[in-house]
Amino acid sequence: MVITLEDHKVLITGATSGIGKSIVQRITDLGGDVVLVGRNIQKLNSVIDELGIGNQAEIIFYDLSTPKSIKEELKHLSIEKKFTGFVNSAGIDITKPLKLLKPEDYNLLFNLNVVVPSEIIKELTHKSIFSSNGGSLVLIGSVMGSLGQKGKIAYTSAKAAVNGFVKSAALELSPKNIRVNGISPGIVETPLTEDLFSKLSIEAKQEIESMHPLGFGSTEDVSSLVVFLLSKHSKWITGTNHYIDGGYHIH
Repeated sequence: MVITLEDHKVLITGATSGIGKSIVQRITDLGGDVVLVGRNIQKLNSVIDELGIGNQAEIIFYDLSTPKSIKEELKHLSIEKKFTGFVNSAGIDITKPLKLLKPEDYNLLFNLNVVVPSEIIKELTHKSIFSSNGGSLVLIGSVMGSLGQKGKIAYTSAKAAVNGFVKSAALELSPKNIRVNGISPGIVETPLTEDLFSKLSIEAKQEIESMHPLGFGSTEDVSSLVVFLLSKHSKWITGTNHYIDGGYHIH
């Protein structure tokens, strides 16, 4: 099976580091075009320069922490090629016990994981800018959306909401031949997790890793699944949550 994305154009959030950056690289390596979304234009331009994808990339300035229509921003993009996909990779982690959680914690997490992607998808899938042949939308969730963990009530709730969103959106968008799927990674080695582990003892890190039967994953593990779901090879897959967690969800 040879995957090519030469006729694809994908909108991506969370593209400046970690999983999102790896997704950008894989899509462009396979011939696809990307539109990177965020509020830090300097970081987005740095990714484009670092990956050498100036001819395959555009940027939209959009604050992902505040739900609002992205309709006006989309109007300024090139219309030579219509969109075929969307990947929501933006996210943050909030770890607090129940007694310290505030409404704004929930608001931020649900906005990033559900409300903002919903606003983007609503405008992105309009027939004027999305391919009439359909396409694929991928939302990055977390294995924590199906499991529980102390201190993660707000986080796991938001990630569980992603799973529900995927199923209903898949049904609603299927008449347009638009597929919607979720990906639930376990712990992936990124600059963020490296910073986290630097604050833990060796024993604590080993305990966390032992919960992943196949060990920690890489950003490339996740981006490989993403490009498969964006490609024609997944044309009969929709409304599904895909675990990619080294077996963590088995526990």
